[in-house]
Amino acid sequence: MNHSALPEETPELRAARTLGQSLGAPPSGSDPRAWIREAWKKAAELGVFEVLIPEEALNVEVVLSVLEGVGMGCAGEGFPLALGAHCFGFSAPLLCFGSEEHKGLLPSLRDGSVMGALAATETEAGSDVMSLKTRFRRDGDDYVLQGAKCFITNAREADYFLVLATKDPRLHFRGLSAFLVPRATRGLEVGIDEPRMGMHGCSVSSVWFDDVRVPRSAMVGGVGQGASVFQHALTWERSMLAGFHLGVMRRQFLAALDYAKERRQFGRPIGNNQYVAGRIVDMLSRYRTSHLLVRNTLTLLSTGALTPGEASLTKLYVSEAALASGTDAFRLHGGMGLMEGSEVGRELRDALGGIVYSGTSEIQKVIIAAELGLGS
Repeated sequence: MNHSALPEETPELRAARTLGQSLGAPPSGSDPRAWIREAWKKAAELGVFEVLIPEEALNVEVVLSVLEGVGMGCAGEGFPLALGAHCFGFSAPLLCFGSEEHKGLLPSLRDGSVMGALAATETEAGSDVMSLKTRFRRDGDDYVLQGAKCFITNAREADYFLVLATKDPRLHFRGLSAFLVPRATRGLEVGIDEPRMGMHGCSVSSVWFDDVRVPRSAMVGGVGQGASVFQHALTWERSMLAGFHLGVMRRQFLAALDYAKERRQFGRPIGNNQYVAGRIVDMLSRYRTSHLLVRNTLTLLSTGALTPGEASLTKLYVSEAALASGTDAFRLHGGMGLMEGSEVGRELRDALGGIVYSGTSEIQKVIIAAELGLGS
């Protein structure tokens, strides 16, 4: 089998992988904004945004190749997460729910000259996002937003925010609406890039809205459609971000296979030991299974047949598979994996993020169980 055990590399995968490799390692101890903007420019030049924010039907094979290639080439999962926040969390809802005025922003989103961020999470509304406290009220021909968001990907660079707010928390999902808010709007403030143990290559910050006034036309979808807008963003995120994990798992498998043949202990390659060989087989099995699952999910997404539970199942399985394969790669390297600058150590830290962002694994199980008719 050897490397032929993997699906054939397409030209799109190779181009996206080369893009990721060309970016180099993102800065971990300094302001990453210059690095992110340069990476953004390169992604736009390759046409990544045009593929991931489609004007027409989703081209499943091309999208799958681009996602996997970017994940395979990037030194870390931070920049792929930034792409996801822009393309899936922000742009996908505009495609589906935006007015003609909102959709006028899409060419700039596709050419990379404008960056977007989804502002939903709050300190007491993470997994329970429907309990958010950011409020909106009508004032003449305007809406006024008041509240705070946290853990917002792309916040430091974003030109526009898609903000989820409630008319009244007691209304739960029925009170939610979504608003397109320019960064330059008076009363909007962005915090520092929060220090993290991984996921470098993107910014993650708090955002405050202090009597932020926007016109009625800023509402995305109708009054009370915020829950639908948010669910659409999550469905795209959970389906598409899984594709980036495929690239990481593919790279890990190939590197582990080569390392097991080259590294010698007790007078023979470590791959000759059944425990080591078994881990590598597990890595291959997870990758191949995940690849089939993501392709099927993207096919359903492209036809409009994907349910939230199906998207959650993909997110759950692939993110947990990526964490398990990251753990196996780490174990294969022993003490070297703990050393500063270790690639397998970095990959493992980043994989932990995958079971948290866009909804924890536990929340995905709740969603899947609900579609099965289980739970309250």
